[in-house]
Amino acid sequence: MQQELEISAGQSVIEQGETGQGFYVLKSGSLEVLKDDVLLSVLMFPGTIFGEMGDILGKPRTCTVRAKNDSKVLHVPDGDMEALIRESPEIALKIIKTLATRLDRTTQKLASATKESTIWSISS
Repeated sequence: MQQELEISAGQSVIEQGETGQGFYVLKSGSLEVLKDDVLLSVLMFPGTIFGEMGDILGKPRTCTVRAKNDSKVLHVPDGDMEALIRESPEIALKIIKTLATRLDRTTQKLASATKESTIWSISS
């Protein structure tokens, strides 16, 4: 059963390494995404889905998500994703677009880092 949660500034919604127990949808506020205490992103658009990778892959959380300011999120418990997608197929499209956007961003960063590393090696 979905549940709306109020998250205080500084409070974590997800902790890196923990076992996933559902995913979340940002309703209001803004959240920081951190990997090994390095800020990767700020989630600030209502409707943003996060924490879904743990559900999909059955792996521990890859990042910590912490409230930058007082926020509200909708928690969709583990196991409810399939039922939710059957009821609202547009959710599947939203998840696919979210994952594709993240993959594109990661690929661009990797390409840039590889290019910079190659340039640095050539000029050294």
